[in-house]
Amino acid sequence: MASATPSLEPTGVASQDALAAYRNMWGAFVEAAKTSDPDAPDLRIHASGQALKLIVSSLYSNRDQGKVTLGDLDIDPKVTEVKPAQAPTEVAVLDCVDSTNWLEYKASGGLWDDKPGGKHRTTATVILTDSTWKVSSFILEESGTC
Repeated sequence: MASATPSLEPTGVASQDALAAYRNMWGAFVEAAKTSDPDAPDLRIHASGQALKLIVSSLYSNRDQGKVTLGDLDIDPKVTEVKPAQAPTEVAVLDCVDSTNWLEYKASGGLWDDKPGGKHRTTATVILTDSTWKVSSFILEESGTC
């Protein structure tokens, strides 16, 4: 007797795929920030719209200032909404992005400043576009908000 593997309902699949896109966006940002590379191709694979503009702008600014960001960023995203339920195209994500160990350095070496990283309440929207989930927008609140 063959056992059927339960398949996830559309909202479960969308949630998994959206969280993967969200995690991958942050991973691409962390990687690009090591050299302040606004042209890193992985950014465009996982982010679009306002999210991509925000990241690219940050990387351009850091590069112009001779700044890089090094270390690890800790995230633990949770899905808060999936819509529409039957054929999801948008997922809302809530996170507490921990930048405690992700700090700005001078490209020439040494810490940029003495500001510690912290925990930032973050909300994001992940959308399905052309069969690909991408983070379209996010709001990273100030340190200490979660």
